Amino acid sequence: MKKLLFMAGVAIIASSCTISQSYQLTGQPIGSKVGMAKSKIIGDSDTSVKAAADNGKITVIGAVEVTTKVFIFPITKTKVYGE
Repeated sequence: MKKLLFMAGVAIIASSCTISQSYQLTGQPIGSKVGMAKSKIIGDSDTSVKAAADNGKITVIGAVEVTTKVFIFPITKTKVYGE
């Protein structure tokens, strides 16, 4: 029974899921700048497109990529490409 519980615990901890979505928003060229906003496990997290664009000093957005990884806690990363 202990072995079964141990194996179930390992399976839960080792399992993860990744979801990624890309968006071509404006028809603008993708550009050479990349801005990123990443969530934190503890505290406030701003993973918005605006926060990622501000971090990369991007004024014209060409594409956006949002990735969410779930490994016990969900972690979201937003990347913005543009000029």
